[in-house]
Amino acid sequence: MSILNEQLKNNKLASAYIFEGKNPSSNKEFALDFAKNVFTSYKVASDIENNPDLYVLDKEGDVIDIQSIRNILKDIYLRPDNGKIKIYIIHNAQDMRDVGANAMLKSLEELKPYVKIIFTCVNRDSIIPTIRSRCQIISIKTSDIDLSVDKDKLYRIIADVYSGKIEAYYKEKDFFSKFKDDRTKIINAMLNLFQNLIKYKYSGMTLPSNEAYLMRKFDKMNLDSIEKIISLLEDIKTAYRTNINYDLSIEKIIFTIYREGKH
Repeated sequence: MSILNEQLKNNKLASAYIFEGKNPSSNKEFALDFAKNVFTSYKVASDIENNPDLYVLDKEGDVIDIQSIRNILKDIYLRPDNGKIKIYIIHNAQDMRDVGANAMLKSLEELKPYVKIIFTCVNRDSIIPTIRSRCQIISIKTSDIDLSVDKDKLYRIIADVYSGKIEAYYKEKDFFSKFKDDRTKIINAMLNLFQNLIKYKYSGMTLPSNEAYLMRKFDKMNLDSIEKIISLLEDIKTAYRTNINYDLSIEKIIFTIYREGKH
């Protein structure tokens, strides 16, 4: 988004932001991408997975309790490990209880210059006005989010599920959730996987080494299973025109792949 890019370019970041968008998973993804860009602009480690200067509060649908907020407030007063910047993401901030929101408000009034806080929400009006007034509000549109499919990640998840590790899907549900508003993209990526698998196994198709390595995880999958999965994917892609439930459709695909791996 041009506003944020300009702030990064000119090193004029706000102290606190509200990222508002219709899809909670996409909001979180956008916040994480922005955090990574902020770390990069400060020329410090931008790793998201194991970064001591990135604190993500995600209660996954539960109420954000006061203790979770207190944990953040204690941490805020510690200087960043990298010596320059630390970022807090409070995902689905509309789930903060009033007492937690008021405690957070006091900290917003006296933030250290090295602290940046990002609240994500579906609707800005769900966050108390006194917090809203101290944040820069960014409305996220689908076009602001890079929805390109990470094929390596997709192939790894499906390969793990096929090998009997159904937990691989549940650990990466957010990966699929972010395509909720662009659902045909993930279906097309899965179709491409299994269509290439047929070519790789039965036509001697040459693939890049990393993709060929992942394809070998499906060595035991026979043609009937592959065609069954492709048929299901095509049926679901067609059914999306009638607005079927996205989450249930993805689970149906995943469990079909899981069962085929059990044969």
